[in-house]
Amino acid sequence: MTTQAHLTRLELRHRALDLQRRRFWREVSYGAIIVAADVLTLSLVFSLFAMLPLEKIVPALGPDGQSFLMGLIPHNPPALTRRLTSLVFCLMATGTYTQTERQSIPWRAFIALLLGLALPRWTEVWGPGVITRWVAVGAVLATAWAAIIMQRRGLARALSPIDPRLLDVARTLVVGPAAEIERLRRDRTDGHESRLMPAVYELSAQWGEPGAEGMPELYDRLADSNAESLVLVGPVSDVALQSVLIAASSAGARVYATRREAFRKLDEPSFVLRRSEPLMLLSRPALVGSQLVLKRVMDLVGAVITGIVLAPVLLLVALLVRLTSPGPVFFRQVRVGLGGDPFVCLKFRTMVADAELRQAALAGANIHDGEQRIFKMPDDPRLTPVGKFLRRSSLDELPQLWNVLKGEMSLVGPRPALPSEVLRYAPHHFVRFEVLPGITGPWQVGGRNAIRDFEEVVRLEAEYVRGWTLWRDIVILLRTVPAVMSMKGAF
Repeated sequence: MTTQAHLTRLELRHRALDLQRRRFWREVSYGAIIVAADVLTLSLVFSLFAMLPLEKIVPALGPDGQSFLMGLIPHNPPALTRRLTSLVFCLMATGTYTQTERQSIPWRAFIALLLGLALPRWTEVWGPGVITRWVAVGAVLATAWAAIIMQRRGLARALSPIDPRLLDVARTLVVGPAAEIERLRRDRTDGHESRLMPAVYELSAQWGEPGAEGMPELYDRLADSNAESLVLVGPVSDVALQSVLIAASSAGARVYATRREAFRKLDEPSFVLRRSEPLMLLSRPALVGSQLVLKRVMDLVGAVITGIVLAPVLLLVALLVRLTSPGPVFFRQVRVGLGGDPFVCLKFRTMVADAELRQAALAGANIHDGEQRIFKMPDDPRLTPVGKFLRRSSLDELPQLWNVLKGEMSLVGPRPALPSEVLRYAPHHFVRFEVLPGITGPWQVGGRNAIRDFEEVVRLEAEYVRGWTLWRDIVILLRTVPAVMSMKGAF
């Protein structure tokens, strides 16, 4: 049954979507500035070497020394552009733009420059004047590496307000027992220099237990503090930990914890450093930054191509629906989408005109759990003859390509729920609203109606949401084809 906490959580999800967009643009801006600074720095390095009187060392480089020098140090705009492009690619390939652990960036940058500068000259450096040639390569390499490292360190300080990898105190909420919160306050105010105290939320001993209050207050605190990160301090119960992760997930916030043995049993937490202190990243929002853009691009391209290829099928099905039974071609139904937002889901009509009015009388035939959180029944008497085939072949879902183009659905995602089903959701079921609902998804390719336990449906979809990758979407799309062709579990 829906509670105020559930409604507050859905409202908070709207804030999470805005937060994800802001985080994405901050990541894009930060990355673009770093790349531009690298290009400018390397350009200055090559310009500096080009101005030096290097012709004096040409005889020591061997007969083709001039050619070797021209290849090592670009002397015209086209050559400089090619060299900068290859070096930036090497910097990207070695992870210097995405690596969270900054301590490893100097070595990654060195490897990238080594690949971009020395590897193309590998056969040439072993020619006549090999020692001088290696000295020349080493001088350019060392200068470029030192310039990149100094530039990165200076830029990191200058861009710290927009660095997406930093924990900003102003956008952090600390959660834990009252004693731990008080100790944190003392630590930040003691000494010669007082530091800004982040927003806090205290957990009581019974917080998160059944019947205990607290979840609505945590949702409100997350919204009021505009937190992008949540840090757990001190010991918390397993129930409280699960509730905090659910709340943070709804708000689109990352969850960190200080080093504790209990947290090591979680699903591969990763480490980040904050003032040289290790924090474990326990969870992160379902889709963030470039993932949102990548998934949206795939949805748009896939929906357009599929719509064009299957246009004759769409027209034929529409004609069959219109001619074989009275009623409209399309069935429009309100479903619950991303963040709990309602939208009108399109399908080819497969049932008689008064099908929704007759559903209550058929509730006892539902094959899923008794909570009516999904309604499915075999041999549904409301289906039309054509509708039975459309259901079994899943052709009735094709109009949802329009929902994908409008941004209301995705090609792959959780099954879109009915508002009446959401009224019966438990708190952990709301993970389904953290991404766009999909035309196909892990439930559909995992057996569809052969999976009759709603908790198993949620488990499959939660695993998909938490572990999203582009490759996983592609695999699900590929698995959808044989699943549809077999018609297993479809009715």
